[in-house]
Amino acid sequence: MLRGDLTFGTPLSRRDLAKEFGVSIAPISEALQRLESDGLVESWPRVGTRVKIPTPLDIRDFFIVREALETQAARLFAEKASREELQELRAMAVDLDAFFAQRSKIDGDQKNYLFELHRQHTNFHMRIAECTGSRALCQAIEKNHVLVFHWLYDTTLGKAISRPNGTRLS
Repeated sequence: MLRGDLTFGTPLSRRDLAKEFGVSIAPISEALQRLESDGLVESWPRVGTRVKIPTPLDIRDFFIVREALETQAARLFAEKASREELQELRAMAVDLDAFFAQRSKIDGDQKNYLFELHRQHTNFHMRIAECTGSRALCQAIEKNHVLVFHWLYDTTLGKAISRPNGTRLS
């Protein structure tokens, strides 16, 4: 799903996944339940499980939660970060900006480029949260991180997502 190989609405067979990964159905069922609680898949009795098709409201809601969590993380980071952590974050920001600048130079491998860009972006925000010393904040950001939806929406539907304030992300 993270790389866009399973598009929105793709049916997910527990049996087929168990066979593909060489495990029993139990860990597959557990993994699918976690993905469902994270909002990435949806299941119905006697119908099956599929990759969730997020509504515009789902996406907006994830952005609202993300904004609140990351704003709190930034506030706490500003209060608690050491000089070394600040330097580390500046270096990560420079690397992220440089990677983003490569966008115009990428030919053909847009899907992997977007995946890597979002991975680096997520790592940047997770590092801010880690420096706050709050495990609960880190877990909430990780669980509610909308970049998965953002990336899937961009690559699968070919549309850009707008933030709640109306600005576009891609």
